[in-house]
Amino acid sequence: MKINKGKIIAIQGGIIEVTFDNKLPSTHTLLECKKYNAIFEVIEKKNTKVVRAISLSAMYGVERGGEVIATGKKISVALNDDILGRMFDLFGNPLDGKPFTKTKLFPLYDNSKTQLHAVKDKNAILETGIKVIDLLTPFRLGDKIGLFGGAGVGKTILITELIHNISLKEAVPSVFAGVGERIREGNELFLTLKKLDVLKNVALYFGQMDKSPGERMRAGLSAVTAAEYIRDNFETDTFLFIDNIFRYAMAGMEIGAILGKVPSELGYQATLDRDVALLQERIQSNGKHAITSLQAVYVPADDLADPAVVSIFSHLDTFLVLSREIAEKGIYPAVDLLNSGSSDIDKDIIGEKHFNVAMEIKSIFQKYQELAHVITILGIDELSRTDRIIAKRAERLQRFLTQPFFVTQAFNNRKGVYVPLEKTIAGCERILNGDFDETDLEKLYMIGALDELN
Repeated sequence: MKINKGKIIAIQGGIIEVTFDNKLPSTHTLLECKKYNAIFEVIEKKNTKVVRAISLSAMYGVERGGEVIATGKKISVALNDDILGRMFDLFGNPLDGKPFTKTKLFPLYDNSKTQLHAVKDKNAILETGIKVIDLLTPFRLGDKIGLFGGAGVGKTILITELIHNISLKEAVPSVFAGVGERIREGNELFLTLKKLDVLKNVALYFGQMDKSPGERMRAGLSAVTAAEYIRDNFETDTFLFIDNIFRYAMAGMEIGAILGKVPSELGYQATLDRDVALLQERIQSNGKHAITSLQAVYVPADDLADPAVVSIFSHLDTFLVLSREIAEKGIYPAVDLLNSGSSDIDKDIIGEKHFNVAMEIKSIFQKYQELAHVITILGIDELSRTDRIIAKRAERLQRFLTQPFFVTQAFNNRKGVYVPLEKTIAGCERILNGDFDETDLEKLYMIGALDELN
């Protein structure tokens, strides 16, 4: 078979232009510059002789006039039944220094995986053991859940806690995608999961912020492909955790800018919605088993109207907004209850008792927010008796819905707790009924179930 060779005629950022005398390689085909061990993915055809390709590795030494070879292979990730407990790059190369046998390659772009299927047990609520999530933003098998927030409000901590709790409770394998985040955070996550003894149930794929935009973006697709492999070959439900899906969209924006594409609003690529859908629409059921996804979404400048945030939001079933103001008060997880929501808050799904308690709590917090300005200026004692009772119960509910995490135990010396949904609902009912109106707020702060007070 004749080797199809090309010559680099231009380099711009992480993009190269390659001219071929023979047949042009197709889109998503890999090009290799063997001299410098560099790999590229064909992203578009410029004309009948030239293709443009995006870097998927370091480009040290790559120069104009350099020779590249069209491998004829589509971009793929190596997978086998031993991926759990391991850490990989976008190609499935191990990053943990241990040997890995590449038994089979799976293409990152597989249109056959986007066929819609019904989710079995679609009304089964998944318990996370985190009070505020289970009570007010519950989710089901096959849902997509977004954790929205700016920098430093606890998205990564919450994602890690969810990995821990779900691995222990559901005992199903998970896949984690580290997209565009800090290398330090990836290392800390690996060590934390190992210490908590749940690493054995998780496969991790990374394209961190030191990598090219092509590597960062494709790492997300590698993780989705791995989740599909576990779902289909292990014949089990699985979870996909993404930190951070916003960085996936940002990588696409960088690629668009380098390619010279005309940007749309706020500099984002015109293909933003398509790029996000390319990943999101792969997260689904195969008819027997489902992928459930939990995604951290960085919110730039705390602006929930940012086009990338809005594009991601449109794919979600449940969303948690983490508030900086709430975090500054020491309330963790810092969930903004009034701006968070779930499509699963329905009597037919969660039951009448759960539904009524959740709605009453939201009503109390809405009223408390309206009273907050008066309380700040005049104090709670200046409210009417009825409003004072509402304010007291809202404050106690806010403290009760805090919770010590397993993943932060080493930092605050508070032992992590897992709270069953039944105990969360029962505790909130008692607070709503006034059983703790005279209880000191600090006694309700960072506890598990109300049983701890007895």
